[in-house]
Amino acid sequence: MSSWAQTLSRLDAFSKVDRTHQARTSSGGFLSVVVLLAMAFMVTSELRDFLQYQQTHEFAVDADVQQELQVNFAMAVAMPCALMRVDVLDASGNRQNLDDGITMQAVSRRRAFAKLSGSHSAGLNGVADMHVHDIFAEAGRLRRVPGVREKGLAKPSSLASIGDLDDAACHIEGSVMVNKVAGLFHITAHGHAYGGAYVPSRMMNFTHHIDELSFGPLYPSLDNPLDNTLHVSDDHVSAFRYFISIVPTTYIDASARHLSTNQYAVNEYYKPHSDLSDLDGKPPGIFLEYSFESVAVTVREHRGSVVAFAVRLCAAISGLFVTVGIAHSLFACVTNAVSGRRPHVSRGILDSKHATTVHISAAVVES
Repeated sequence: MSSWAQTLSRLDAFSKVDRTHQARTSSGGFLSVVVLLAMAFMVTSELRDFLQYQQTHEFAVDADVQQELQVNFAMAVAMPCALMRVDVLDASGNRQNLDDGITMQAVSRRRAFAKLSGSHSAGLNGVADMHVHDIFAEAGRLRRVPGVREKGLAKPSSLASIGDLDDAACHIEGSVMVNKVAGLFHITAHGHAYGGAYVPSRMMNFTHHIDELSFGPLYPSLDNPLDNTLHVSDDHVSAFRYFISIVPTTYIDASARHLSTNQYAVNEYYKPHSDLSDLDGKPPGIFLEYSFESVAVTVREHRGSVVAFAVRLCAAISGLFVTVGIAHSLFACVTNAVSGRRPHVSRGILDSKHATTVHISAAVVES
């Protein structure tokens, strides 16, 4: 082996303590095991955090000049289709009757509500609780909305075709374009908000289950606050009101893909009535009052850098070593002080009883 290789093999950046100057204790061994376990836990935690996606939210004024917006809905109402009408009225005074542009199909109430009970709401959960990469994955899935049926099914044209009133229900589904201004999407009984044959109060029941309610492009797999929620009416004459605030949202994943949709927050209001005389001129029904926020949200997804991960990991491990070392030294000092024992000091060669004395004799050379 060359001298250069020998020098390199002896090179050590960290000085080692000679074994004769080391004191081995059971507490030190126990702490070594604890430190190793803590190091494994910290490395695992840091690695998990590094592999997870991070999200940042950016807020800006909505500059979209889009004139119209798509509204997607699918719900079951515990009333015959022939007794109801569906309308949209916006702040500009434009009114659309949607009876001919959507699907209204008679279904069995027992079938429509058999697996549902109580009244619940998703609140502000759903898309807001999902990571961006999960949203892209769900948006790419092709699945039908629960309960959605094929288009082109006509609603019953007369009361005679209703059949058993106690088991009659109606599934309403469709996607409609509305003006991008505040508006009111509502389902009412004939003869109460608009013209048509008068429907007696005993035939009304606005208990309903919302399968889907979203704004913008339809992504059936994405959950929204009112999706899969059941709302039960305690009386024949009642009004359900939903106040919806829509926020345009753009998701950008780590691959720079964009997904534009709309989130919304909702407040619910339910008012039962004993009879029609308690309505104060307001019709019974299901009313979804929506408005648009002036703020747009951009959600960006990213991962931390490798350099930051390495720095955090080194800082955590070194900090653990230093902290445990200081704690062990303090514990040993306190223990020795309380017990009156002298701390163990390893002795070197010079402290040995059999130390060798080297006598150096100098020879005087006479010139």
